[in-house]
Amino acid sequence: MKALKTTFAFLFGLLTLASCGFGYGHDVYNSDDFSLNIGGRMQLIGYGEYVDDPVREDTRVYMFLREARLLFDGQVDGTKYYMQFGYGAENVNGSNNGLTALDFAFDVPIPVMEATWLKVGQFKVPYGRESLTEEGNFQFVDHSIDFLGFDLGRDYGMALHKEQGKLMAVGGIFTGGGRDVPLRYLPENLEIPMLVARVGYNDGLDKDIFTKMSQNDLNPNRLEKAAYVNGMFMKDTGIGHSTVLGVRSSDSNTDVNEMNYMTDPNWNPYLTKETAAGTTSLSYGDYWQVGWDAAARGPLAAGWSWNSEAEANYARYNNGYGRLDLSGARVQGSVIKLPFEIALRWAVLVPDANFTDGGVPITGTMPFYEVTPAITYYIKGHNMKIVADAPFLIGVPVVTEKGVGSYVITEQPDQVTYISAGQGYVRRQDVPEARLMFQVAF
Repeated sequence: MKALKTTFAFLFGLLTLASCGFGYGHDVYNSDDFSLNIGGRMQLIGYGEYVDDPVREDTRVYMFLREARLLFDGQVDGTKYYMQFGYGAENVNGSNNGLTALDFAFDVPIPVMEATWLKVGQFKVPYGRESLTEEGNFQFVDHSIDFLGFDLGRDYGMALHKEQGKLMAVGGIFTGGGRDVPLRYLPENLEIPMLVARVGYNDGLDKDIFTKMSQNDLNPNRLEKAAYVNGMFMKDTGIGHSTVLGVRSSDSNTDVNEMNYMTDPNWNPYLTKETAAGTTSLSYGDYWQVGWDAAARGPLAAGWSWNSEAEANYARYNNGYGRLDLSGARVQGSVIKLPFEIALRWAVLVPDANFTDGGVPITGTMPFYEVTPAITYYIKGHNMKIVADAPFLIGVPVVTEKGVGSYVITEQPDQVTYISAGQGYVRRQDVPEARLMFQVAF
């Protein structure tokens, strides 16, 4: 533990020195018929955890470049555009390509309908507050464990969204295959693509219903609040030798991961299934999710302010081979007295006994939890900040690969393949962690 403390103290000092001389700006050009804004974000993270490991040391320390992003937005003759590119190690994609375009979308105004736009391109599926919040505006270093069960990631398609006073609504249709899917002219048995809807009330808290949400307001001057309900449904389409969900695009980092526990073939045994003869037999499944989220924030006396969020989700996958259910929730809140913010988050996932890999159970039905306190030092708002948090994972599944070491499945979910291959086993543990992140944005 002494080495862990020394490493984090050194990292904190290094990042504080790195903050000197920082400048920022994003307005490149602005006129009535054209505007261009440019931005970027870098996140450097130091990570430590204590895992009961029969092979390696129980204490681990890692360092990552968690994000390196470049963003462009603006408008051309009233049509908005938004682009975001990822250049860090998070960008590695598992669908035989390495494209860096995370978002590339246009909002086309509908002439006959006031405050109504058609969004087309590749962008975040409009489901769930935590999934839609910009990662640069988090109160914590990373997402909660609830995100791992229900995030729908980025996809390409179209969505009609409208604002009417304090009411906001969006309905969209997407491929269901995730982002950056390459051209492949494969035979299909077409079913129902991903249909998504999100409807809610927004009283000054959110700038829009898509990607510019924030988990806090550093200087609220009044009570702000918002609440939404959302839902998703799709019936899996057969494509080639598999299905859309069976070959869904995946990334190596959960920040831009297009798979959750329900759509990961290493967790969901019903997505594809082999017969005794070794051929693949497909059963096109129904996959749906419903969720609710709300947030509120406001000022307190003497320069203090408060922020709060809550979210709950439920998902089900069902086909001829079986059924999976998953539920989860997240609650978090904070108080701010600039330049500091103190936050606390609680999250839970309630898994299904049918989460298996190769017939070997992964989780059983016992819930696992996360309790995460955090403190943020805002040097220049979200454009430059240092975030330190300490997640405590309660009863989380841990996979031990024989002769190698242990993996916490909330960080490395695909390591469950070792238990089905007979090379390891899974058990529940309480895992304390510590994380330190330095963010620079412009």
